[in-house]
Amino acid sequence: MKNTLKVIVISLTAFAVYLPIAYFAGRDFLPTPKPEGAVVELLLKIDKGEGFSYLAQSFLLAKYADDSEDNMKSPVILYEDLTPLGPGRSYLRDIQSIGLGRFAHVRLEHSPDSWRFVVFSTSDNSDPRTNGRKYWLVLE
Repeated sequence: MKNTLKVIVISLTAFAVYLPIAYFAGRDFLPTPKPEGAVVELLLKIDKGEGFSYLAQSFLLAKYADDSEDNMKSPVILYEDLTPLGPGRSYLRDIQSIGLGRFAHVRLEHSPDSWRFVVFSTSDNSDPRTNGRKYWLVLE
């Protein structure tokens, strides 16, 4: 009986401490907003490319990627947080040398046939791995 009472008192004390902390810590929580679209894919693993370019593999929207730069028609749009980037369907050399939000959704020359990537630059040519923004590939 004595041990049971001790456990109850400790549990109530822990709950009394936890409840206000959880309330104040979580009351300002807002889920990360994402752009709207038929299919929305968060770019998770971003690698450095040449110049201003970065690469991220596309999984959900891979079937919409272009096979070459000669016939680009991918309908996806790249978003930086909630802001669309562009111009889309840019040449890789322009993404690398100019940057400023250009992107292309393509199959890269030396990658396996089933792999598709978005090659992009950020709106301000910063590093997307450290700038605190989220990047979304969206089929509208």
